[in-house]
Amino acid sequence: MLDFLFGSKGGSRRLDVATVSRRGLVRRDNQDHFVADRVRSFFAVADGMGGGQGGSEASEIVCANLAKAVDGKVEFSDRLRDAAKAIDASNDEIRDFARKAGYDQMATTLTLLAMDEAPSTTAVIANVGDSRIYRFRNGVAQRLTRDHTVIGELDRQPGAKAMKRELGSGINYLKHVLTRAVGIEPEVVPDWKKIEMRAGDAFLLCSDGVYGMVSDGELAKSFALASAADIVADIEKKILAAGADDNYTAVVVRVGGAQ
Repeated sequence: MLDFLFGSKGGSRRLDVATVSRRGLVRRDNQDHFVADRVRSFFAVADGMGGGQGGSEASEIVCANLAKAVDGKVEFSDRLRDAAKAIDASNDEIRDFARKAGYDQMATTLTLLAMDEAPSTTAVIANVGDSRIYRFRNGVAQRLTRDHTVIGELDRQPGAKAMKRELGSGINYLKHVLTRAVGIEPEVVPDWKKIEMRAGDAFLLCSDGVYGMVSDGELAKSFALASAADIVADIEKKILAAGADDNYTAVVVRVGGAQ
Protein backbone atom coordinates (compact mmCIF):
# COMPACT_ATOMS: atom_id res chain seq x y z
CA MET A 1 0.00 0.00 0.00
CA LEU A 2 2.80 2.40 0.88
CA ASP A 3 5.50 1.03 -1.41
CA PHE A 4 5.53 4.25 -3.44
CA LEU A 5 6.94 6.17 -0.46
CA PHE A 6 10.60 6.88 -0.09
CA GLY A 7 11.89 9.11 2.69
CA SER A 8 14.11 11.99 1.62
CA LYS A 9 16.71 13.61 3.83
CA GLY A 10 16.28 17.34 4.04
CA GLY A 11 15.56 20.30 6.25
CA SER A 12 12.44 21.47 8.02
CA ARG A 13 9.89 23.83 6.49
CA ARG A 14 8.01 26.68 8.07
CA LEU A 15 4.48 25.67 9.09
CA ASP A 16 1.81 27.94 10.51
CA VAL A 17 -0.59 25.70 12.45
CA ALA A 18 -3.78 26.38 14.42
CA THR A 19 -6.46 24.07 15.80
CA VAL A 20 -9.90 24.10 17.38
CA SER A 21 -12.01 21.24 18.76
CA ARG A 22 -15.28 21.84 20.62
CA ARG A 23 -18.57 20.09 21.38
CA GLY A 24 -20.72 22.70 19.60
CA LEU A 25 -24.01 24.15 20.83
CA VAL A 26 -26.13 20.98 20.89
CA ARG A 27 -24.06 17.90 21.76
CA ARG A 28 -23.37 17.08 25.42
CA ASP A 29 -19.71 16.15 24.88
CA ASN A 30 -16.99 16.31 22.24
CA GLN A 31 -16.25 12.96 20.57
CA ASP A 32 -13.59 14.39 18.22
CA HIS A 33 -9.83 14.14 18.75
CA PHE A 34 -6.88 15.36 16.70
CA VAL A 35 -3.11 15.22 16.29
CA ALA A 36 -1.07 18.30 15.38
CA ASP A 37 2.65 17.42 15.44
CA ARG A 38 4.42 20.36 13.86
CA VAL A 39 7.87 18.83 14.47
CA ARG A 40 7.05 15.68 12.47
CA SER A 41 4.73 17.53 10.06
CA PHE A 42 1.97 15.07 10.90
CA PHE A 43 -1.69 15.96 11.42
CA ALA A 44 -4.89 13.98 11.93
CA VAL A 45 -8.57 14.38 12.84
CA ALA A 46 -10.88 11.63 14.13
CA ASP A 47 -14.61 11.85 14.80
CA GLY A 48 -16.29 9.22 17.00
CA MET A 49 -19.04 7.62 14.98
CA GLY A 50 -22.54 8.97 15.27
CA GLY A 51 -22.24 10.33 18.78
CA GLY A 52 -22.99 6.78 19.91
CA GLN A 53 -21.42 4.20 22.19
CA GLY A 54 -17.72 4.73 22.81
CA GLY A 55 -17.30 7.33 20.06
CA SER A 56 -15.01 9.53 22.12
CA GLU A 57 -12.91 6.56 23.21
CA ALA A 58 -12.61 5.33 19.61
CA SER A 59 -11.34 8.66 18.26
CA GLU A 60 -9.01 9.04 21.24
CA ILE A 61 -7.53 5.56 20.70
CA VAL A 62 -6.64 6.14 17.05
CA CYS A 63 -5.20 9.63 17.65
CA ALA A 64 -3.14 8.48 20.64
CA ASN A 65 -1.77 5.54 18.68
CA LEU A 66 -0.89 7.72 15.69
CA ALA A 67 0.83 10.34 17.85
CA LYS A 68 2.92 7.62 19.50
CA ALA A 69 3.70 5.97 16.15
CA VAL A 70 5.26 9.05 14.56
CA ASP A 71 6.97 10.45 17.64
CA GLY A 72 10.73 10.38 17.23
CA LYS A 73 10.62 9.04 13.66
CA VAL A 74 13.11 10.91 11.47
CA GLU A 75 12.47 9.30 8.09
CA PHE A 76 9.26 10.13 6.26
CA SER A 77 8.78 6.55 5.09
CA ASP A 78 9.13 5.31 8.68
CA ARG A 79 6.45 7.72 9.88
CA LEU A 80 4.05 6.62 7.16
CA ARG A 81 4.56 2.91 7.61
CA ASP A 82 4.26 3.16 11.39
CA ALA A 83 1.14 5.29 11.00
CA ALA A 84 -0.42 2.60 8.78
CA LYS A 85 0.41 -0.04 11.40
CA ALA A 86 -1.10 2.21 14.12
CA ILE A 87 -4.38 2.44 12.19
CA ASP A 88 -4.57 -1.34 11.92
CA ALA A 89 -3.74 -1.72 15.61
CA SER A 90 -6.35 0.90 16.53
CA ASN A 91 -8.99 -0.99 14.55
CA ASP A 92 -8.26 -4.11 16.60
CA GLU A 93 -8.14 -2.18 19.87
CA ILE A 94 -11.45 -0.42 19.24
CA ARG A 95 -13.19 -3.67 18.34
CA ASP A 96 -11.78 -5.33 21.46
CA PHE A 97 -12.88 -2.38 23.62
CA ALA A 98 -16.42 -2.57 22.18
CA ARG A 99 -16.62 -6.33 22.76
CA LYS A 100 -15.55 -6.03 26.40
CA ALA A 101 -17.89 -3.07 27.00
CA GLY A 102 -20.84 -4.85 25.41
CA TYR A 103 -21.31 -2.22 22.70
CA ASP A 104 -23.10 -3.16 19.49
CA GLN A 105 -20.66 -1.05 17.50
CA MET A 106 -17.91 1.46 18.22
CA ALA A 107 -15.95 3.28 15.56
CA THR A 108 -14.38 6.51 14.40
CA THR A 109 -13.58 8.34 11.21
CA LEU A 110 -9.99 9.32 10.49
CA THR A 111 -8.19 11.64 8.13
CA LEU A 112 -4.47 12.42 8.19
CA LEU A 113 -1.84 14.52 6.45
CA ALA A 114 1.90 13.78 6.56
CA MET A 115 4.52 16.00 4.90
CA ASP A 116 7.98 15.00 3.75
CA GLU A 117 10.93 17.17 4.76
CA ALA A 118 12.01 20.14 2.66
CA PRO A 119 12.97 20.43 -0.14
CA SER A 120 10.61 17.57 -1.08
CA THR A 121 7.18 18.67 -2.29
CA THR A 122 5.58 15.32 -1.40
CA ALA A 123 2.81 14.87 1.13
CA VAL A 124 0.58 11.88 1.80
CA ILE A 125 -3.03 11.89 2.91
CA ALA A 126 -5.27 9.08 4.13
CA ASN A 127 -8.89 8.89 5.18
CA VAL A 128 -11.57 6.48 6.25
CA GLY A 129 -15.09 7.73 6.95
CA ASP A 130 -16.32 11.25 6.26
CA SER A 131 -13.78 13.54 7.91
CA ARG A 132 -12.15 15.57 5.15
CA ILE A 133 -8.99 17.29 3.93
CA TYR A 134 -9.09 20.41 1.78
CA ARG A 135 -6.22 22.15 0.03
CA PHE A 136 -6.47 25.88 -0.60
CA ARG A 137 -4.27 27.23 -3.39
CA ASN A 138 -4.50 30.60 -5.13
CA GLY A 139 -7.91 31.25 -3.61
CA VAL A 140 -9.38 27.94 -4.78
CA ALA A 141 -10.60 25.20 -2.44
CA GLN A 142 -10.07 21.58 -3.50
CA ARG A 143 -11.39 18.63 -1.50
CA LEU A 144 -8.70 15.94 -1.52
CA THR A 145 -10.64 13.14 0.19
CA ARG A 146 -13.82 11.29 -0.70
CA ASP A 147 -16.49 10.54 1.88
CA HIS A 148 -17.06 6.91 2.79
CA THR A 149 -20.81 7.30 3.22
CA VAL A 150 -23.79 5.78 1.43
CA ILE A 151 -24.27 9.00 -0.54
CA GLY A 152 -20.56 9.37 -1.16
CA GLU A 153 -20.46 5.89 -2.66
CA LEU A 154 -23.65 6.58 -4.64
CA ASP A 155 -22.12 9.74 -6.14
CA ARG A 156 -19.39 7.60 -7.68
CA GLN A 157 -21.89 5.38 -9.50
CA PRO A 158 -23.31 5.90 -13.01
CA GLY A 159 -26.80 7.41 -12.85
CA ALA A 160 -26.22 8.87 -9.39
CA LYS A 161 -28.39 11.95 -10.01
CA ALA A 162 -31.41 9.88 -11.01
CA MET A 163 -31.03 7.58 -8.01
CA LYS A 164 -30.76 10.56 -5.66
CA ARG A 165 -33.95 12.05 -7.09
CA GLU A 166 -35.74 8.78 -6.34
CA LEU A 167 -34.53 8.85 -2.75
CA GLY A 168 -36.01 12.30 -2.22
CA SER A 169 -35.86 13.63 1.33
CA GLY A 170 -34.46 10.30 2.57
CA ILE A 171 -31.12 11.33 1.10
CA ASN A 172 -30.45 13.61 4.07
CA TYR A 173 -30.21 10.63 6.43
CA LEU A 174 -27.99 8.64 4.09
CA LYS A 175 -25.43 11.46 3.96
CA HIS A 176 -24.36 10.48 7.47
CA VAL A 177 -24.38 6.68 7.16
CA LEU A 178 -20.76 5.53 7.01
CA THR A 179 -19.62 2.70 4.78
CA ARG A 180 -16.12 2.63 6.29
CA ALA A 181 -14.68 3.62 9.65
CA VAL A 182 -11.98 2.50 12.05
CA GLY A 183 -13.58 -0.22 14.16
CA ILE A 184 -16.50 -1.30 11.95
CA GLU A 185 -14.95 -4.28 10.19
CA PRO A 186 -12.18 -6.74 11.15
CA GLU A 187 -9.99 -5.03 8.55
CA VAL A 188 -9.86 -1.27 8.05
CA VAL A 189 -9.14 0.04 4.53
CA PRO A 190 -8.17 3.72 4.38
CA ASP A 191 -7.71 5.52 1.07
CA TRP A 192 -4.03 6.54 0.76
CA LYS A 193 -2.92 9.17 -1.73
CA LYS A 194 0.33 10.95 -2.53
CA ILE A 195 -0.14 14.66 -3.26
CA GLU A 196 2.01 17.61 -4.24
CA MET A 197 2.37 20.69 -2.04
CA ARG A 198 3.81 24.12 -2.61
CA ALA A 199 4.88 27.02 -0.45
CA GLY A 200 1.74 29.09 0.01
CA ASP A 201 -0.62 26.11 0.13
CA ALA A 202 -2.92 25.76 3.10
CA PHE A 203 -4.65 22.60 4.31
CA LEU A 204 -7.76 22.03 6.40
CA LEU A 205 -8.39 18.72 8.17
CA CYS A 206 -11.87 18.69 9.66
CA SER A 207 -14.78 16.66 11.00
CA ASP A 208 -18.24 16.94 9.45
CA GLY A 209 -19.21 19.44 12.12
CA VAL A 210 -17.15 21.95 10.12
CA TYR A 211 -18.10 21.38 6.48
CA GLY A 212 -21.68 20.51 7.45
CA MET A 213 -22.06 24.06 8.77
CA VAL A 214 -19.83 26.05 6.40
CA SER A 215 -19.87 25.76 2.60
CA ASP A 216 -16.70 25.21 0.58
CA GLY A 217 -17.01 28.74 -0.75
CA GLU A 218 -17.18 30.23 2.73
CA LEU A 219 -14.25 28.10 3.85
CA ALA A 220 -12.22 29.47 0.93
CA LYS A 221 -13.02 33.02 2.07
CA SER A 222 -11.69 32.20 5.55
CA PHE A 223 -8.42 31.00 4.01
CA ALA A 224 -7.84 34.42 2.51
CA LEU A 225 -6.92 35.61 6.01
CA ALA A 226 -3.33 36.16 7.02
CA SER A 227 -2.62 33.49 9.64
CA ALA A 228 -3.72 30.01 10.61
CA ALA A 229 -5.07 31.37 13.91
CA ASP A 230 -7.18 33.96 12.06
CA ILE A 231 -8.48 31.28 9.68
CA VAL A 232 -9.53 28.99 12.53
CA ALA A 233 -11.20 31.85 14.39
CA ASP A 234 -13.16 32.86 11.29
CA ILE A 235 -14.25 29.28 10.56
CA GLU A 236 -15.40 28.83 14.15
CA LYS A 237 -17.36 32.09 13.98
CA LYS A 238 -19.20 30.80 10.90
CA ILE A 239 -19.90 27.41 12.51
CA LEU A 240 -21.42 29.05 15.57
CA ALA A 241 -23.49 31.42 13.45
CA ALA A 242 -24.89 28.41 11.58
CA GLY A 243 -25.95 26.69 14.81
CA ALA A 244 -23.01 24.34 15.57
CA ASP A 245 -25.28 21.30 15.90
CA ASP A 246 -22.38 18.84 16.01
CA ASN A 247 -18.90 18.57 17.47
CA TYR A 248 -16.45 20.46 15.29
CA THR A 249 -12.70 20.05 14.88
CA ALA A 250 -10.45 21.91 12.47
CA VAL A 251 -6.70 21.67 11.99
CA VAL A 252 -5.28 24.36 9.68
CA VAL A 253 -1.75 24.08 8.26
CA ARG A 254 -0.22 26.82 6.12
CA VAL A 255 2.93 25.82 4.26
CA GLY A 256 5.94 28.13 4.08
CA GLY A 257 9.34 27.65 2.49
CA ALA A 258 12.31 25.71 3.84
CA GLN A 259 14.03 27.04 6.96
